[in-house]
Amino acid sequence: MTLLSEAWLAPPPLGPTVIAGAGPEALMEILRPEASLALWARPLPPPLRGQAAALAARPFEAVAEGPPEAALASLSCALPLALRHDMLALSLLFCGIAGREGLRIRLEALAGDGCRFFHADAVGLRLLCTYHGAGTQWLPLPGGARAARALDPATCPAPEQAAPGTVLLMKGEGHPGHAGRGLIHRSPPAPPGAGARLLLCLDEPGRIPLP
Repeated sequence: MTLLSEAWLAPPPLGPTVIAGAGPEALMEILRPEASLALWARPLPPPLRGQAAALAARPFEAVAEGPPEAALASLSCALPLALRHDMLALSLLFCGIAGREGLRIRLEALAGDGCRFFHADAVGLRLLCTYHGAGTQWLPLPGGARAARALDPATCPAPEQAAPGTVLLMKGEGHPGHAGRGLIHRSPPAPPGAGARLLLCLDEPGRIPLP
């Protein structure tokens, strides 16, 4: 008689595994096979909050790829000092966790809803940090992109939401072994008159064409 393994007998997961911590080491937890989101809850210091608010005053998008220092230097926007230092620290952390020498950096001031529909990304690893405005929302639901497409807004559960400054490191559908399990998330809906958000997005290089 063939014995079934414990993994075969175990019930399917009820939702994505989210691991949170108060320090940057929390982001390393995304390397655990079961993790879909690693979250570093951190407050932004006043100088960084002020610089981010000023930069978000006018909508823009700046995208670059390469090693962290070179990518930051080639962004088509002037970065205040505190914001540049924070973006560099997050970029180096991302590259270390992803095991890569380079990355794709996108910094944008978003006016409006952005990606307001729940979805799961097709990328491998993605880091998001909202420096100003409402943070990214996510759902503790399994099923990845397919489940996101089937969501009914009328019966959708209330999402979790990141505070400004919180760093989210998530797995997408393209991460090895994570197909069908990407984190379901979206940009927060923007009510009329809401100000712009300043969002940093870090990805592995080469997956998304540069504009």
